[in-house]
Amino acid sequence: MMLTVISALLITPGVGLLAAELRDPEAERARLAEDADLALRADLLEQGLVPTEQSSDVRTLTQIGVEVLEPARAFRLESGGTMLTGSTISAEDRERALLTLTRELVRYPAPFLARVRLHRLLLCANLHEGREPIPSLPNYHGALLVDVDADAVYLRRLVHHEIFHFADYADDDQLSRDPAWLGLNEPDFSYGSGGRFLREPGVGRFNGEIPGFVSRYATSALEEDKAETFAMRMAAPRAFAALIAQDPILRAKSLALEGQLRKLSPAVDDRFFALMDER
Repeated sequence: MMLTVISALLITPGVGLLAAELRDPEAERARLAEDADLALRADLLEQGLVPTEQSSDVRTLTQIGVEVLEPARAFRLESGGTMLTGSTISAEDRERALLTLTRELVRYPAPFLARVRLHRLLLCANLHEGREPIPSLPNYHGALLVDVDADAVYLRRLVHHEIFHFADYADDDQLSRDPAWLGLNEPDFSYGSGGRFLREPGVGRFNGEIPGFVSRYATSALEEDKAETFAMRMAAPRAFAALIAQDPILRAKSLALEGQLRKLSPAVDDRFFALMDER
């Protein structure tokens, strides 16, 4: 009888916790999301993408919840009917890219990176989408793919551009619809056909030549406008501050992005924006 009572006492709390978790939709969603992410990671490993050897930068990224992967061999990944391809990288290129990427990624609170579902950084060379070379690709199996063949200045703005795509998608699981944002533009303005159709040299250069936009690339699509505006604020805050002081549309867009990020994660607070604007 005593053994029965003791067993009951030991089992009951566990059953109670399990029942509470089953009654908690948020806990169930978190568990399912974790299981799905583990499956996605397993698929990447199966395709020959392996954890990068430990270094100070890799350990730093691990601490904020971002795993670093690289190809052990040339890879081919299917993405929405298109093949992504890439090849191995040298130790020199890896360390050079990681130096910049780590410095920029640690500016974000770890809870924010978790909320936007950025779990991995995949470094490679010769990154292509179909036959087109691309510098990066966000949101593939919770990973940000980055071609290491870029200088520090470009990598710096690129990582912030792509992080905003992660955040924008995490907000409502889509990118191309935002009536409030559209309302910030001049009434007769229409975006282009998308970023993949505007890849001419120089289109991503930050400037104030087009009122309401930070670059020509920003005019290609609503989602690219958001990502470009955020990237300039993060990568070139002084130039951005000077630009919005003269451009009311850009000033409104900056405030809209700030509001979107604050709503998405409590970790993005006044201190985050103050530090961002001081650089």
